[in-house]
Amino acid sequence: MNERLVRTYQNKDITELSKHLFVYGDISGSCENCKAIDLKLEMSECPECHTQFKFISFRNVKNHLPKMKKISKERPGVEIIDYDDFKKCLGVIKAENFLK
Repeated sequence: MNERLVRTYQNKDITELSKHLFVYGDISGSCENCKAIDLKLEMSECPECHTQFKFISFRNVKNHLPKMKKISKERPGVEIIDYDDFKKCLGVIKAENFLK
């Protein structure tokens, strides 16, 4: 089988996405909704705000490719989001709201 992870582009509501986003760093993760830290990658729900993690983003994709492949097989309902794309979109939204 020649399955590989490839990045695809979809329109998403960034505000809604951020409410259900788990961001994983080098050794632990955080909830983008309530900013809880030191969360484990295996968690499907935030222990603080109880939001369901529908999206996962990795701060350093190159270091976490094996984990991304594992998650895509074990948790097919969770979408992997590019962290840099997310932060850029969030920045644009904040700038637009500031200039209103």
